[in-house]
Amino acid sequence: MGKEKITIENTKTNILIKWVMFTAAITGMALISAFYPVRANIPFIVIPSILVLFFAKPVFFERLKLTTLVIMRILIVFAAIGLFKKQLYVNIILWMLVINILEATLTDLLRHKKYLNAISGFALALGVFSLSGYWVETAPVGNYYVVSGVVPVITICYVIGYTLWNWIFVTNEFSDSVSLMHVGFLSAPIIGAICTMWLGPIGGLAMWLQLRANSLAIGGWMQIGAKDWFEAEFHLPAFKKFVEWTHKTSVQVVCMIINVGLMVFCLYQAYVTGTLALPNLFV
Repeated sequence: MGKEKITIENTKTNILIKWVMFTAAITGMALISAFYPVRANIPFIVIPSILVLFFAKPVFFERLKLTTLVIMRILIVFAAIGLFKKQLYVNIILWMLVINILEATLTDLLRHKKYLNAISGFALALGVFSLSGYWVETAPVGNYYVVSGVVPVITICYVIGYTLWNWIFVTNEFSDSVSLMHVGFLSAPIIGAICTMWLGPIGGLAMWLQLRANSLAIGGWMQIGAKDWFEAEFHLPAFKKFVEWTHKTSVQVVCMIINVGLMVFCLYQAYVTGTLALPNLFV
């Protein structure tokens, strides 16, 4: 008797389980890579990203985004081993955050004509100047940097604003299946931040930016390398309907107002505390 082919129906439960496994994987790798920028960052992020860029077929935005991410992941290796100024690296990261936000914002503005989310993007780019960071020299575990506002509420507001804005962006740029992946991308740094709250001021949301960069790079090479698989395995009709609902003008107006309001609050708080400043590239 020959072997029978077993077909597994792509039910909501199956998709949820695959999504949880995917999110857990990138969260774990992002956390380990954050703490160990040489021993973990190289095998988990740098090498796979370079292989994907050379041998896969990313679209322009994917190639641009992954290239900038992997360059910064290579540079962090040099900073960790003392071949590059650590504080200068942290300041460059903040400028790169501005550049990456503007890349996406111009895509929204010029390609998709999504003017409301573009307004949110420009606000978020300005909001970066309410943040500051430094390399942690006395961490009980690992070798890494942190970025936050002078008061925790600034960091919280920025993370909420960025997450909301980026969610709208990816649903404009990608299919509903890939957008579901990006829910994992966006959840991973927040989950990782919760897992590191025991570190106090050098953990929690202070690690969010590094975890965001790591999870985006890891998820990026996975998305590019196995796009067809994710398109098929992460397709959920109910989620597609939700994405379509978020594209309504009324919803996008509310999201834009929330984002702009959060960034105005962040900038005001930084101004009144005397911490509103451009990251210094001449350290």
